[in-house]
Amino acid sequence: MSFRPLSFTLALFALAACNKDSVSVEDDSGTPSTDSAVEGDADADSDADSDTDSDSDADLPCEAEVISVTPDDGAQAVGVDATIVALFSAAVAPEDASLSLTGPDGLVSGELVMISDGLGLSFTPGAPLERDAEYTITTAVCEDEEIAAFTTIGDPISDVTGYTYDVNLADVTWNSPKSASLLIGSIETSHLLFMVESIDTKNDLIDLVGAAGWDDPKLEQYPCASPIDFEPAEFSTNPAFGVGPANATLVVSGYDVNVWDLGMSGTFAWDGESLLNVQITGMLDVREFTVGSVEACDAVTFLGDKCVACPNDGVEGCLEVDATMDAAYYAPGVSVDPTLVPEC
Repeated sequence: MSFRPLSFTLALFALAACNKDSVSVEDDSGTPSTDSAVEGDADADSDADSDTDSDSDADLPCEAEVISVTPDDGAQAVGVDATIVALFSAAVAPEDASLSLTGPDGLVSGELVMISDGLGLSFTPGAPLERDAEYTITTAVCEDEEIAAFTTIGDPISDVTGYTYDVNLADVTWNSPKSASLLIGSIETSHLLFMVESIDTKNDLIDLVGAAGWDDPKLEQYPCASPIDFEPAEFSTNPAFGVGPANATLVVSGYDVNVWDLGMSGTFAWDGESLLNVQITGMLDVREFTVGSVEACDAVTFLGDKCVACPNDGVEGCLEVDATMDAAYYAPGVSVDPTLVPEC
């Protein structure tokens, strides 16, 4: 295989308990020891220590804190089927943590489960939440309490057929890979375009077609890559949706790069002018690239990334992609041709 160098790659190498007054222990017979060294008694006398404390770690102070709550405080257009998750800085006992959800009608009933061996709580409402309503999450662990509020999705939307939305890869938040910010400078097709082909309100289906996009000089579909053919997806959570997986092609330093299992989710704003809470996922295939004389998968470890097996053939050489964007906007005058045959 001939490996292709990336123009951005030189940049990779520019990154060059609790105190207790006394503790009782047990001897081999299981009897609490009165060893003066253990009891903190400097005397070597034969005082009978009346302290028969056999407390365990359960008596240690509870000092965990809430480190995250999902949905985030202030989140908009949250799905009516959302699950609430709170994560803690340390594992705790069930009696030391609580989570509740309050809505327009008061306390929401549902199933509360401790997750990750005490490192968090998950709450699943017993019924779909109300649309266009504000909810408050109250999470308490040990001495820490956090309050977060979010708003659910609004009424269903139907009249966005033919609308194309622009996801500018230079503006997204890259959760992974960590080296994505270096890749962006080498990606000529640094836009992903998503056009609504149809919405079937009777069967609750939405059909989108995607394409790589570029500025040449105006934003348009890249003519040298096949469109991204998404299968019709369930739209019962209208205006929230998710499509994929499908395969796509981006252009990096003049070369085609495969993106396997591309998926996209979001929520239509009430006026159709934007997509909110956009998330892009997939697997970026970097097997044909090198950083100098080093294979890309070895080079990106310097930035904390790790290649995993590619979904098309199971061979290691793909980077997991997870990118989020608060809003992707409707691009007037831009469309995606689902029948385009690349001729470049």
